[in-house]
Amino acid sequence: MLGGVASFGLPGSPAVAPRQPLDHDDWHLLLAHVRRQRITGLLAEAISTEFFPATDAQAAEAFDLSTEVLATELTLEATLLRVAETFEHEVIPFRVLKGPAVAHLDYPDPALRDFGDIDLLIQPDDLDRTVAVLTEQGFARRFPEPRAGFDRRFTKSVSVVNPDGTELDLHRTLAPGVFGLRVRVETLWDAIPVQFVLGNRTLFALGSAERFIHACYHAVLGNAPPRLVPLRDIAQMLLCGSVAPDQVRTVAAAWRGEVVVKHAIMTACATMRLTDVVALSSWAAEDSAGSQQRELARALSLNYSYTAQALDSVRAIPTMRDRLRYVSALAFPRRSYLNGRYSGHASRFGHAVTELLTAHTSSQPVEPATAGASAHLEVRETSD
Repeated sequence: MLGGVASFGLPGSPAVAPRQPLDHDDWHLLLAHVRRQRITGLLAEAISTEFFPATDAQAAEAFDLSTEVLATELTLEATLLRVAETFEHEVIPFRVLKGPAVAHLDYPDPALRDFGDIDLLIQPDDLDRTVAVLTEQGFARRFPEPRAGFDRRFTKSVSVVNPDGTELDLHRTLAPGVFGLRVRVETLWDAIPVQFVLGNRTLFALGSAERFIHACYHAVLGNAPPRLVPLRDIAQMLLCGSVAPDQVRTVAAAWRGEVVVKHAIMTACATMRLTDVVALSSWAAEDSAGSQQRELARALSLNYSYTAQALDSVRAIPTMRDRLRYVSALAFPRRSYLNGRYSGHASRFGHAVTELLTAHTSSQPVEPATAGASAHLEVRETSD
């Protein structure tokens, strides 16, 4: 049923709905999953069009939940507009990623696409200054930087939170670990952006191919198993958008991330039970390079620790000088990075060794996740 809600409105998807309203326990279990998977807008729309049968009380609960989520999203978008004004004044270029951008550019109604934070792409050389500007405005970093210069060279993103709890993720690249380090960040800024209007301001997002690939990276590398909302994003862009297959293949190859994109497409098609075959879904069914398959299998292992990810990432850093910077920053970070996590460098080193000794990773080709696995409430979330 979760898959049916997530795929509601997609062409070529045999979305499944119950024949009659669910009983009390099943309904509230479904509602909890819908909230967790961030598909409240799709459920409300499915009920309002009578695709998903519900009692009057259930419909009211679904609409109330969707209204609550929309209120949160309006608060987030207000924060985005204030930050955009600040960045314009400080001459800090940025691109809007994920939630608001996808909602306004790829869905027929932005209310159908839930999101819970704001993600922005920042040029690497502007990252430190951007954090400093936001700190002056009351935002605080969630995690300290291991060493000066680490963020602008290696990190995926820096998370900052304002006093009301609104989270802003400042991205240097689009994914953690090996695949994120291989993203040719400069091409994200060289490409022509796509614009959308929010309030009275024009904002810029990634082009359709890069936005699609980011959705694939977010679905596969962001959570294990993947959440339904990024899988719906992939299906939405695949079937209803203007994604150019040749451009997707070219960019994915340049980033050596074809295996991630293919796995994401196959997982989205399996989860949404898509029957339409398009150019990218045919390409996704082709075999990928063995080395990429092994890297993805490691990244998707439930025992894939941050320590293992860091060691794998060393290979993706192009110069020996930067490899040494990366290793030394993580092996011997500043004391502020250790505070609240470890008692000292020895404790951190011991924890890393334990992770490596207990880790069990697979080099076997990975299979697309099933709808049931994707819908599970317990997920492994990656963080920088």
